[in-house]
This record gives sequence, structure tokens and C-alpha cells, in this order.
Amino acid sequence: MSKPTHYEKPLQGRHSIVAKKILLALSTPLVVAATPFSTTACWTKSALDNLDALEDFLFPPDEEIDENKIRQSLYNLKKRKYIKYIYSKDKTEIRFELTKKGKEIVQGYQVDDLRISKKQKWDGKWRFIVFDIPEKQKYRRDVLRGRLETLGFFRIQQSVYLFPYPCEKELDLLCEYFEIRRYVLIFTGDINRDFGVKRHFEKLGFSLRIK
Repeated sequence: MSKPTHYEKPLQGRHSIVAKKILLALSTPLVVAATPFSTTACWTKSALDNLDALEDFLFPPDEEIDENKIRQSLYNLKKRKYIKYIYSKDKTEIRFELTKKGKEIVQGYQVDDLRISKKQKWDGKWRFIVFDIPEKQKYRRDVLRGRLETLGFFRIQQSVYLFPYPCEKELDLLCEYFEIRRYVLIFTGDINRDFGVKRHFEKLGFSLRIK
């Protein structure tokens, strides 16, 4: 999976919020009843039947989204090869799904939106994250450090971080996105005299009382 040489928000512009919701929703392919419509931005009125089904799936009932924005976003996403839609053989259904490029964009959103709750039950154990990323991948190494520090990880050394809660799933997402899995290790252990470390996390709003 090729990645950009610099980290940026996947989509920008006035339709980016609608486009993001469409992409995230299509992480699971969607099949809707089909009525014929053009693949240009100026869809025929018969497309409204399809858009109604999409709108019900993508947006809550109390969230009013301009149908033109949905149409334009779908058109742009298809044009940029982030999504594709496939007609059934009898032309009665359309399957909307992400392309490989679209899946990479969604993964980028997930990385950008990544959070770990500070209000969890603590088991008294510490999670150590150790990595040795080659100098030629300095950018990815620096981004990983930035993401860990944004999430509240405590840096012990340049490439050694500490966290109180389970974080394997979140770390796995970062490793997969930046293609650095082979360079990263996570394990659980204890620390003697961890008062200073606890104070770091408590200042950030973590609750570290063992329950």
C-alpha cells in the first residue's frame, strides 16, 4: 500500500464533510435499488430514488443535507477513483463500495481521528512501545512520535514510549497505515517508583486509580 511522502488530510474543500461521511459509511459496501441515472454531475431526476436510499443510510434523519451536495460528492469521489458503483446483471441494484485508493483514504481518516479514552479501568500495568525505524523512513518515524505524543503517551527515550491502557488496536492501525509494523514492538510490564509517570498522565486527565 503506497502512502504519500507527507501526511495530510485526505480530502479538502467545501464538500469534504459530506465526502468524508460517504467514504466512512462505505467501509461496508452498500447495495441500493437502482433507477437509471447519468454518471455526470448533472444527474437526471430519476436519480432521486437512489439518493433517498443513500441519504437514509449515510445521514441521520435530523441531519438535513442538500441533495446536490450528495450528488456532487458522489460524482467527485467516483471521478477521483475513491469509490465505484456496480450494477447488478439485471440492472435492478447498484453496489457502492470503496476502491483500494478509497480504502487508503478512509484509513487516513481513522488515523487522523484516532483517540484513546482517558476514563478507563486501569489494571496497574504499563504498556511499553519500542520502535527502531530506519533513518530513510525518518518522516514516518517522526509522524509516529507525533501521533503517540498527541494521544498522551509518555516518552522515556527517543524511541520508547509508555501508556497505562491497552492500546494494541490503535497502535496496529498506525503501524498498518505507515507500513512500519516490522519496526514496532509493544509489551506489558511494571515500573518501580512510577510516581513521576503517573503524575504525567494525571495532569493529562487520566484516571490511574486501580479499581
